[in-house]
Amino acid sequence: MPVTANTFCKLSANTGFFPASTNIGLVKSGNFLYLIDTGSSPAVAQEVLTALSTLFPDCKVKAILNTHSHSDHCGGNDYIVSQTKAEVWASYENSLIMQFPLSLSAIYWGGNIFSELAEESFAGKAASKATRILKNNEIIDLGSASIKCIPLPGHYFDQLGFLVEDKSDGKKSFFLGDGLFGLNMIKKYWIPFMFNEVVFRQSVEKIDRIPADFYIPGHGEKCESGRIHALTEINILITLETETLILKTLKKASLTHEELLEAVADFAGIDLRLGQYVLIGGTLRSYLSCLKDQGLVDFKIEDNRMLWFLKQDSLAVANSL
Repeated sequence: MPVTANTFCKLSANTGFFPASTNIGLVKSGNFLYLIDTGSSPAVAQEVLTALSTLFPDCKVKAILNTHSHSDHCGGNDYIVSQTKAEVWASYENSLIMQFPLSLSAIYWGGNIFSELAEESFAGKAASKATRILKNNEIIDLGSASIKCIPLPGHYFDQLGFLVEDKSDGKKSFFLGDGLFGLNMIKKYWIPFMFNEVVFRQSVEKIDRIPADFYIPGHGEKCESGRIHALTEINILITLETETLILKTLKKASLTHEELLEAVADFAGIDLRLGQYVLIGGTLRSYLSCLKDQGLVDFKIEDNRMLWFLKQDSLAVANSL
């Protein structure tokens, strides 16, 4: 969906967002505008600025607040900064990755990337230097609204959600980054990228406990307060289902990571392309790490292969699945 003035969704007197493949939040204070994430590319950022010039012709983008450093959330930073001289605000760890975008690709792939991988949309491209480091639970007073920086790790390092309280009407809008996924996103990508699914579930439970009028995930539709519990339950469920699938699969045989990825993709009916191969492959490694730390799986090096297996004392858990 292209970003246009007509697609802008107003949430409260001074808050709204542009629904897109990555949702882009907006807070207005006087003649200043504050963006929450910037989309995946300079082209999207250009659409945002064009829409803003129509909606708020007398206003200037003052700052960009990034939830995290994945390129689909900060890919428009460089263009917007070049056009508006806006500041960039981010958490410490994400500020480092945004300043060195090649590190993002190396984290995904686990080594030096090849040319086709560099063209994938998740590969970091233009560097973006943060001018302000945001701290966990910091409250930013913009005048028309306050923004609380709420830590939502799990999907990625040091991710922040932004709870915006509009002082004009008291409405609260919670911009979640990838701390929570919308229902359509879950239907499309049953196994979203995850750095630590245990910590992700803790962040989802936190979101469920924080009152707001609107919850805006980075991907998917906005959710109103009466429906947030159902959405958080679904987000937790998909991670538990993936854990269950891994345990059931390893119950049958010891497998390499590659073999496990093939089995999971076959079960889920996923026809892996390069991007999915990398993202789901990295996600499964994260699941294996968490399951190992929980004492449910382990590995051995045999015939120069790393084989993952279900621990003997975990068979009772697997047999109950």
